[in-house]
Amino acid sequence: MTDPAVQPGFTRFLMKSKLGAGRDFQVLDPQTEQQLYLVDGKIGPRPKAEVLDAAGTLLYSVRGQLLGIPKKLTIADAAGAEVATLKAKKFSVVKDRMDMEMASGEPWHVEGKLIEKNYTVTSGGRDVVRISQKWMTVRDKYSVEVADGVDVGLALAVVWAIDRWVERD
Repeated sequence: MTDPAVQPGFTRFLMKSKLGAGRDFQVLDPQTEQQLYLVDGKIGPRPKAEVLDAAGTLLYSVRGQLLGIPKKLTIADAAGAEVATLKAKKFSVVKDRMDMEMASGEPWHVEGKLIEKNYTVTSGGRDVVRISQKWMTVRDKYSVEVADGVDVGLALAVVWAIDRWVERD
């Protein structure tokens, strides 16, 4: 089966799991497999990661308190300002959907097969990020399609946060 073409208005990236206990991901150009971003997961009692560009510049960080009450993951920009939050009361693995609240108050909705890494993030009725593993032959890779105008670094932070949330729930 061949990989379907990217729909107009989206840019595709290849997210590849990197070996290591911190849950790192290389984010590659799907044509050249050149690394464009790194999602650097950190080892520790709380889940955390940094989203870095190709030059190693910090774009976003994700911090969690999954064992705390309430269960919560926070995404912050490079300056430390909170930009998004995932909270337990809006999440259900059974229903395969969750809601995120952006600092702007804008809700982002996640729906699909979260465990299988086949889901869509929507905002205002339009897709902003699509995650799919169904066309990959190697299970440690999946595609991430980001809508034009959406911050790629933020989209990658959201994908990592959802991935960790699902694995630890």
